[in-house]
Amino acid sequence: MFASVPWRLGLRCYSSGCRTSSILALLHDKPINQTVKVNGWVKGIRRQKERIFVDVDDGSCSQKLQVVLPSGKRSVNLGFHASVSATGILHSSSHKGQDVEMVTDEIQVIGGAVQEEYPFKSRQLHPPEYVRKFPHLRARTNSFSSLLRVRSQAKMAIQEYFRKEGFINIDTPVLTTNDCEGGGETFSVRLFNSNTTEERTANDSSYFGQEAHLSVSGQLHLEAIACGLSKVYNFNPAFRAENSHTRRHLAEFWMAEAEEAFLCGTEGLSLLMDRIEGLIKTSIQTVIDVQEEDVLYHWKSNESTEELVKGALCQPFVRLPYAEAMKLLQDKSHFFQTQPLPRGDLGKEHELFLTKHLGNIPVFVTHWPREIKAFYMCADENDPQLVMAVDLLLPDIGEVAGGGLREHCPSRLHQRLQQLHLLDKLDWYLDLRRLGGSTPTGGFGIGFERFLQFILGIGNIKDTIPFPRWAKHCSC
Repeated sequence: MFASVPWRLGLRCYSSGCRTSSILALLHDKPINQTVKVNGWVKGIRRQKERIFVDVDDGSCSQKLQVVLPSGKRSVNLGFHASVSATGILHSSSHKGQDVEMVTDEIQVIGGAVQEEYPFKSRQLHPPEYVRKFPHLRARTNSFSSLLRVRSQAKMAIQEYFRKEGFINIDTPVLTTNDCEGGGETFSVRLFNSNTTEERTANDSSYFGQEAHLSVSGQLHLEAIACGLSKVYNFNPAFRAENSHTRRHLAEFWMAEAEEAFLCGTEGLSLLMDRIEGLIKTSIQTVIDVQEEDVLYHWKSNESTEELVKGALCQPFVRLPYAEAMKLLQDKSHFFQTQPLPRGDLGKEHELFLTKHLGNIPVFVTHWPREIKAFYMCADENDPQLVMAVDLLLPDIGEVAGGGLREHCPSRLHQRLQQLHLLDKLDWYLDLRRLGGSTPTGGFGIGFERFLQFILGIGNIKDTIPFPRWAKHCSC
């Protein structure tokens, strides 16, 4: 029925000429002695007396396609990162590191490079700090384009894990009236009209009728949906107004969050940790299997990362109660610049010490003091001063995931919200417990950029996201 309209099958038939192929497809299929066409950018040029060798990259994979051109056919605009289109015959190649090459009589230059102004140089490794100055251009570098392919695959791997486990994807709102954890580090939304000079305050409520924020987490909304769908997750941006310039914080980042109904007690917390560990391990293995060349590219510049990642894959994660973790830290307090405080939160140096001391494998820290965790955490069955919360620490990175069981008792939750003066904003959240059909739930959130840091050994979180935003920086 559709034979006369091949576009329905995803084929591009703009003309009767040779169809454009990706370099990834050519290297996989190897259509030797056939005419092929590629579009891409020049990443290297080598000249001989009679021939020119041009390395073309189209972003589909980490490898380049070598295009062989007669020296007399070189265009004057053919330079580093010029955009080109080439049609020629694909041949087997005897050169090391490549199986095939294209031989052609002409390379069409679509956009010539302006060499004197271009910030990146051919065959030169630029440090991340320098590349970061050009967020609109850094996808053109080998290292960052490799990162972006891994990032894409990691996102798909996480979503595929949830799909196979029966979770339903939910789009939680970016605009919200609550800040979830009550930390206060939120971006307020204000009304702005460019057609008037009227000034608005940061807390202007004339649009929504109340103060609104950019979301720091979709967890509370996931809880509401889980009470009808049982197992749900999101993959959303989150925003936190931390005035931080460190290597581990962003103002805008991505989180994968999940919520599951009918989790309660010690068994529920154990199942939640099983879920987090399964997601981490399955997603990492998928990324390595599918994007092996890109992963190895990053591992070459950070030799310890491969060992840490493989260690995480082949060993069970440690499960350590907070009290035992704190005792260990206090016994080793001479190692730290900042001393661990009894019933206090953990600093990054404490988190890194725990993972290293326990064998350089991921560590779950469980059963935290109530006062340092969010209001919605469920009290421990055996000690009401503790909550059924868990943080996952990864070697070299620190905290990557956090979660726990949610307080299910309406009266206890009402009291907690009243203490924090949140009843007016979160009355709907209390309804989840007050009204019929309520159920205990548990869930977690994973910081996607920190997860990528662990897989690839990237030192600065700003180099894991296409356009990083942090304090005093919001370019592009």
